[in-house]
Amino acid sequence: MPSRRAVIGTLGVATTGLFGGCSWLQSRNGSVDVTVFNQTDAAYTVEIGFFDDGASATAARAYRSSLDVEPDGEVTREAVVATGRYLVRYHAYEDHSRLTDEDHVHFIPSGDGTERLTFDIRETGELTRR
Repeated sequence: MPSRRAVIGTLGVATTGLFGGCSWLQSRNGSVDVTVFNQTDAAYTVEIGFFDDGASATAARAYRSSLDVEPDGEVTREAVVATGRYLVRYHAYEDHSRLTDEDHVHFIPSGDGTERLTFDIRETGELTRR
């Protein structure tokens, strides 16, 4: 018959492994993906920045990147930020130089585990959120 100490040790290892698996699943699902679809026949650069909602000005920027999207193409960046509320600012440049749109959206997580932000570039050069 195993000693009480052996049983407690075995339970401790099993519990640690169980919780370790849960945190691994959360880390894989706890992020936001960004996709931009170009519905035009011109190349675009989209500069996008995620800013923490309610953070101080110095700590607010969580992510910033430029996405080059070919005509009738799409670009996806996976896991750009942890799931949360963000102010997302963007600028769209036709042929990588002429500003066609600049604006912002508020990202609020859906809570269903499929956190993504998706935009379309329309013929007018404006980005619209899907």
